[in-house]
Amino acid sequence: MTDTSVMKLTPSDHTYLHLDTASSPMHWSMLLELSADGTHLKMGDVRERVRERSGLFELFRLGIEHGRWRRPREVVAETVDVDSHLAAAEYTDAAELSTQVTALLETPLPRPQPMWHITLFTPAGDGSQYFLLRVHHAVSDGIAGAAFAALLADGTAEELAEFERFATSPRFRTPDIEPGVLKEAKAAFAEQHAAGKTGRSWPKLTTSGRREYALYSASTRDLRRAAKAHDASVHEFLLAAVGRAISLAPPGAVPAEVVRVTLPVTNDPDFRHTGNAVIVTPFNLAGNVPDLDRQIQRCKSELAGIEKRRPELTSAAPATEPGLPWALRRVIGSAAMKHMSPDIHIGINPGFSRLRSVLGKPITELSALSPLAGYSFSVTSLILGKRTSFGIVMDPAALPPGYADTFVEYFDQVLGEA
Repeated sequence: MTDTSVMKLTPSDHTYLHLDTASSPMHWSMLLELSADGTHLKMGDVRERVRERSGLFELFRLGIEHGRWRRPREVVAETVDVDSHLAAAEYTDAAELSTQVTALLETPLPRPQPMWHITLFTPAGDGSQYFLLRVHHAVSDGIAGAAFAALLADGTAEELAEFERFATSPRFRTPDIEPGVLKEAKAAFAEQHAAGKTGRSWPKLTTSGRREYALYSASTRDLRRAAKAHDASVHEFLLAAVGRAISLAPPGAVPAEVVRVTLPVTNDPDFRHTGNAVIVTPFNLAGNVPDLDRQIQRCKSELAGIEKRRPELTSAAPATEPGLPWALRRVIGSAAMKHMSPDIHIGINPGFSRLRSVLGKPITELSALSPLAGYSFSVTSLILGKRTSFGIVMDPAALPPGYADTFVEYFDQVLGEA
């Protein structure tokens, strides 16, 4: 029998159906790079692993019919058609791999099939294999998305049980907010929004549907040392480092004085949910300050105000559905995003999966790639033990083509000089 507490979408999940369009599909992606040592994994072995694991949790069978202008309907498949959810591709060089991954970032997941897909990329010669996992945001946020790692991960039954809290817990619903807390949150949101109105020139997301991405990683220990040397937390340091990088290499001729950022914040401090517990807070980043310490001081001040006043609660979806027609709710959701008017997204996330290998093959890098939800540029980091990865996604019709790589070049310079 279907567990409706897990399989019935909530208003928090509906947010990503309202934002989903043909040119901006709302799936997040995870790119896993495997060790180049030894022989490549065989597609038949991968298919058997996914076939076996796809029956592990009912969540893996959840699909969505409609959901844009027509009210969504949850569709639970009897079984997962693995051949429809697993594909193999070959690449000859890094450029071809990038082209193929980009095409999948741009392509919506088909409905009403279960809302995930895995592609295995194998080089024509020597080199690393890659997995690209795509999951629709309405099904799961990035934190709870750790459950989908169970489709591939090596592990004993006991080790795989770690994924259960993100696959069998009830779907997240916004808890009650005290009136005084909500009033203060709304006031803080309004002040942040007003402060970010002037001096903005960051290019806006277009409806082209085109995407580019870039990857970067750094030693977690080095990041912590650099942050400590500047009397900052890792969170403060990384936000400031992004600010310095875009100040040194703005996408336009003139740096933006203010870059309006959406920072994801989890509304589930216990980190035990399915669905979406993530909400976003507005954050005004300096786009024309190449001095790292000045960036850090500004970030400290902004984050202290956010922690105290919690403006992100203003964007939290209601616990129960409002009594409005679905199409009107979509219009309201789109208007709310237009009002927020974000320029970029910066996510700094802990890694909740112990995914270290697939069929005995070690994973050397694991990077998150976020959808562009109203913004034209996104930086998503995963702090995973010894390494911290950064996945950069951008709209090349809004920003100069190749800007993601340019950002990585300057971001590396900023971290190196810190």
